[in-house]
Amino acid sequence: MNREWIHALPKAELHCHLDGSIPIETLKELAEEAGLPENWMNHAVAPAVCLDLKDYLSTFDAVLPVLQSEENLTKAAYAVARAAHEENVVYLEMRFGPLLHQREGLTTRQVIEAVCKGVEQAMAEFPIIVTLLACGLRHHSEERNTQLFEEIHNLQIELVSGIDVAGDEGNFPNECVESAVRTGVASGMQLTMHSGETGSYENVLTAIALGATRIGHGVAIQNNVGAIASVKDRDILLELCPTSNLQTGAVTEWKDYPLRPFMDYGIPVSINTDNRTVSDTTLTNEFLICANQFGLTELEMKELNITAMQHAFASDKVKQSVINKIDHF
Repeated sequence: MNREWIHALPKAELHCHLDGSIPIETLKELAEEAGLPENWMNHAVAPAVCLDLKDYLSTFDAVLPVLQSEENLTKAAYAVARAAHEENVVYLEMRFGPLLHQREGLTTRQVIEAVCKGVEQAMAEFPIIVTLLACGLRHHSEERNTQLFEEIHNLQIELVSGIDVAGDEGNFPNECVESAVRTGVASGMQLTMHSGETGSYENVLTAIALGATRIGHGVAIQNNVGAIASVKDRDILLELCPTSNLQTGAVTEWKDYPLRPFMDYGIPVSINTDNRTVSDTTLTNEFLICANQFGLTELEMKELNITAMQHAFASDKVKQSVINKIDHF
């Protein structure tokens, strides 16, 4: 498969974390400005094989200290959008947890507006459309996450197109965030949830019951016929992140990765990076891996990107515009 063709293909990415995707050069600049040790950001890239999801998530401990000011959040959001544009991602949903950036006194509004500023700068310079997803974190209290989703709804910031729940799924199942999520959905916000990343297909089913129309990862359903049928019947898109899923041990070998079985069964899926820097990858790399491992054709890659846009948290006008761009490539 030709890397240049994949690079040139207009692509859509639905699952990309801001804090895990900041280009390493930008991270090093921010670390230097903060007076951190020269090798500090070496810890921002996860090993090829992590002990588990918690081990993978520990890389964010290196990044978060430099994301506590409005200026740095703006720089970071701009850099992620620019990097995506440079490999011809034409639509990007960038997700982040506002509560993670309040150690030094920023408010939720300040955090979100700072990220919006960086995204708006990128969209003014490059032909890319970026929307934002606000994440509640599983290890935060139900009260804090509920308050977060209420505040996001009340702020009515146009670039924020949906909400998510992320974090240590193994120790904090969906029941830990049920009240917060119900609050968010009741206010009309679109919902995706990290679920089925750490071996529990039940989390996928509870996420759907809570109102999720997309699932972050979801690979744990592959061995449960009932869960597979539920996902297909409800047209729930799975945001697959192949490299990340191998790193965290969600799937142990490429031969066991369920992309092709999901596609053959008719489950809508999209291909994503998850964390560009933490996983040392790009969307071009992810599609190339899938082409080599699972025999994806050029037509299938176009169709996967169109499927992603059909399930994007964007307006119908934006969806159709991007679909046309992909379709005509």
